[in-house]
Amino acid sequence: MEVVAYLHNADLLLEDERGVAVIGGSHYVLSLGDKVIIQQMIDEHTQLYQVQISFACAEHAMLHTDEIQMKFEGCREQFKQYQQNTTVH
Repeated sequence: MEVVAYLHNADLLLEDERGVAVIGGSHYVLSLGDKVIIQQMIDEHTQLYQVQISFACAEHAMLHTDEIQMKFEGCREQFKQYQQNTTVH
């Protein structure tokens, strides 16, 4: 999945052909265009996943292992509902 937008509270919006995801808690500073490859779930209760990250600024030459919290995963329509439910109006 590719980082396509910054959201509130330092969350990031990822997107690929299958859908979108909202992540947070990376140990790296991610930028637009970076790629996040979700590997496996580490902790179901906290939705913590092991990921591989490749940075656009390094022309995706290397993969870096990290852990992120998956806050949302689904299609664009489900994401709109997630945004309405989690945004203070």
